[in-house]
Amino acid sequence: MKRMVTMLMVVAVAATGLWAAPPKPEPAVNGKGQVILSWDEFVKITGFDPLKQKVQGRQVIKVPWADIEKLLGVKVENVGKVTTVDLPWQEFKALLEYSVRKDKPKDDPPVPTDYIVASSSYEGTLSAEGAEFVLTLKLNVLKKKGWKRIPLLPATVALKDSTLPAETYLNVSGKSYELLTEKSGPLEVKLTFASAVTKTAGTNRVQFDRPTPGSSVLKLTVDGDKVDVKVAGAQSLSPAAQEGKTVVAAAIPAGTAVSITWERAIPKAPAAPTKLYAETLTLASVADGLLLCQETVNFNILHTAVRELKLTAPKGASVLTVTGTNLQDWRVGDDGKIAVTLGAETIGSYSLRITYEQAAGEKGEVPVPVIRAEGVEREKGFIAVVALANVEIGAGKVAGATAIDARRLPGTLTAMTNQPILLGFRYVGKTFAIPLTISKHGEVPVLVTVGDSALFTGMQLNDGRRMTKAVYSIRNNRSQFLRLKMPTGAEIWSVSVAGNTVTPGKDAEGNVLIPLVRSRARSSELTAFPVTFVYVETPEGDKAPQASGTLRVELPVCPRDVPVMHAMYNLYLPAEGVYTRGWSKDPSISGPMQVVEGFASLSTSAGAVVVAAKPAAQAAAMQKQFDRRADARLRATGVTPIRVRLPIKGKLFRLQKILALPGDKLYFQVEYRGWKVAK
Repeated sequence: MKRMVTMLMVVAVAATGLWAAPPKPEPAVNGKGQVILSWDEFVKITGFDPLKQKVQGRQVIKVPWADIEKLLGVKVENVGKVTTVDLPWQEFKALLEYSVRKDKPKDDPPVPTDYIVASSSYEGTLSAEGAEFVLTLKLNVLKKKGWKRIPLLPATVALKDSTLPAETYLNVSGKSYELLTEKSGPLEVKLTFASAVTKTAGTNRVQFDRPTPGSSVLKLTVDGDKVDVKVAGAQSLSPAAQEGKTVVAAAIPAGTAVSITWERAIPKAPAAPTKLYAETLTLASVADGLLLCQETVNFNILHTAVRELKLTAPKGASVLTVTGTNLQDWRVGDDGKIAVTLGAETIGSYSLRITYEQAAGEKGEVPVPVIRAEGVEREKGFIAVVALANVEIGAGKVAGATAIDARRLPGTLTAMTNQPILLGFRYVGKTFAIPLTISKHGEVPVLVTVGDSALFTGMQLNDGRRMTKAVYSIRNNRSQFLRLKMPTGAEIWSVSVAGNTVTPGKDAEGNVLIPLVRSRARSSELTAFPVTFVYVETPEGDKAPQASGTLRVELPVCPRDVPVMHAMYNLYLPAEGVYTRGWSKDPSISGPMQVVEGFASLSTSAGAVVVAAKPAAQAAAMQKQFDRRADARLRATGVTPIRVRLPIKGKLFRLQKILALPGDKLYFQVEYRGWKVAK
């Protein structure tokens, strides 16, 4: 029986080394190396016999141990040369497949990029007529298979000559010259090309793009030894004159086009000495026995940069602060000299801001203290004078300066203060004198606390008791207490200031002292805050009132210091009562308080807060407070509380008084009849 067995080349090679030499292989099929054996030859080489498999049930192949080592690529010591290994067919097949995979060469990993630019340099010769360059490009081509396209130059330049490696070609595609090659590894390309030169206003320019990635080095030779050469985007630029020409070396980063300009160099003038010019803006504020000054010194530094500035303070002046941009340090000597050190050399405009003070008497002439700049070519300045105390300021005999209207002062000077500027001066030169005459006057006391409004809501019970809620709108500067003289027999139930509960006190005269807070300042005004308290008045001896009679109602008053601009009273009386005289419809109410249909709306200032008059809501709140207080008292004595309703639906009368001064008595009397007196 003849059967043909086809095996992979690597199996045939292994078999060749292991056993006898095989017949000469036939040509490869489908490009794969193959060896064709007859069945008998295959059985003879491998020892494989399918007939034995049928008889014994298991077919093995005997392989010498030396061949096993070759197939596995290992070496084991102390194993005899005649040793063989019996392998089942499947294991023998797996051994051959492993040997094939082991010896098969591995594929190269993919490259990250087709090529790398190792170096790029342009050597150029520049003149007004044109520019010629030699590009030397060193590449490392990483991609091994296939054609590569490497851009070299823009198509806008004129290529004159090229030096290319073997098997590389130059091509123009689109807007660039490119290199075509199948080769890999290092390559070096040299291209000679020309580029046009343009001239504008005496400046020559040549420019072109660089399609090749990476940075480049420029080596330029320009006609003339007195030429100023500039390379746009250059990270370094080293010009030098050689044999009547200018040689420049420059390095430009990736992505930057080549742009070169050159022109005739302007001879550098020798360094000139520094020249300083100064302008001062001084604000002199007259306080009690003191001049508080702010000054801005604006320097103009010319020719050469400086790092130190010097000034002189007036005799007796105490310098408080010196500030400025990039200021490193400042010192004041015993002689009044101020040395200011800057953080870096400075040229051009620079400003210093200085604050200082100087003692001044309450009367007599005091010169305006101005800090002067040292070593300046010229100094000019402006001075503004304001008052921070109750003083009268005038100008004495002025020398070397001119008095000007405050409206002619610079805006930066007037912006230093919110006070009205009383005097303004201007000076130019090194010497001037501006004496101020200062006269202090006595002070008139003013109000420190004022009540913008006071709203009372009172409910009269027909058993004689009366419950009242008072809300004061207070503006306070520095008073510690609101001092109130309460009506006789009044008992205070609760007090709150600005929404916070407080505990009132009492002085030796029996006046109630309510602690106050200080008003907040807003838009140069003091804001108002509410002072709220509830009190109850009980008749002397708990006597019940008569069914008809006269009811006298007294209000709390401020015995001193605090006027009330607008006092208002909502009075609730028992509904069954009659409060008119005979056939008249006018209420029978008399006293300093005036009966009105509605309260006037008053506001003493933009910052004042007028208490809103909402009698119904306040009466309902008072009813709840009255119930809680009454229940607590009765439970303390072990008695079941009886609910007493306040007459919040009774007859309402409104009374007011405009401007209640400290010490004014506030009261009114009501004639009534027809009360149902509680027993």
